[in-house]
Amino acid sequence: MTVSLPAHTRIDVVPIAAALGAEIRGVNFAQLDAAAFKTIHDAWLSHILLVFRGQSLGAAELAALAPLFGAPRAAPHRSPYAPSTMNAARGLPATITVVSNLAVDGNAIGILGNRDVAWHSDFSYQAAPPAASLLAAIEAPPRGGGGNTHFLNAYAAFDALPAELRQRIAGKTIADHDADDEPATGAAPRAQGHPLICTHPATGCSSLFLGRRHGTYVCGCTPAESVDLLGRLWEACVQQRFCYEHAWSIGDIVVWDNRCTLHRRDAFDAASRRLLYAAYAAGHSPYAAPDALRCPAHPRSLLFALECGVSAT
Repeated sequence: MTVSLPAHTRIDVVPIAAALGAEIRGVNFAQLDAAAFKTIHDAWLSHILLVFRGQSLGAAELAALAPLFGAPRAAPHRSPYAPSTMNAARGLPATITVVSNLAVDGNAIGILGNRDVAWHSDFSYQAAPPAASLLAAIEAPPRGGGGNTHFLNAYAAFDALPAELRQRIAGKTIADHDADDEPATGAAPRAQGHPLICTHPATGCSSLFLGRRHGTYVCGCTPAESVDLLGRLWEACVQQRFCYEHAWSIGDIVVWDNRCTLHRRDAFDAASRRLLYAAYAAGHSPYAAPDALRCPAHPRSLLFALECGVSAT
């Protein structure tokens, strides 16, 4: 789809051949007017994840971009000025999180290192997780060197659940035993639980909310029942047909809807350099509409259902 905008600007929205995602071409973030942003925002809701390539945004520019998707928020897992993230020393905005395996004088400049990161949605244990998550690649391992990020369409995963399993999870909530990323003092309160079936406030569609692959439980179930139910849900959910794998290149920016996705990261060689900046836009407390089981399927899920078996990396 090509959109004509003022001043002869053209933005191309090119769907990725996967369960979610579109590449956005022709964007100059320094000259982003209201019409251009509306096109981008609509594409974000329609395609769930957006990829911008060949950009030169630094931390300050990424921090300025995030509020276009919602109120800016700092990552709640730690103070942005903690020595472990070195925001103050590097002159980075308070709303930026550094994701990196690099160190300066023996001190890590960011979080997560070079290990693999299991399936999760960002800050799912918070009462109001982010609506949007943004990542900008400043340095990246060479192609084939690991560190790819996998994204999962939770709309499609929910739509594909057997009717019996959908009925079983209706009205149930999921909560965290604890979180590795303990919120800093003054951060948003921890949630007591979120619905397993969530209704998107903008699209009105239902998606599966699983939070994190480890450390969660279904409220109101015995431990054995919870393990069994979550095992079935994860097995049904984590399938390649619901996923898009992003291989990072320097200058890539990926923006995704954190309310209806999961993502994970591959490990990579510790000798490789990987530096990404992350930013977030505030979201709402997840909820389920009374008719959540009967909400219409998301258009992107319907589109992909017609092209089942097509994938891209």
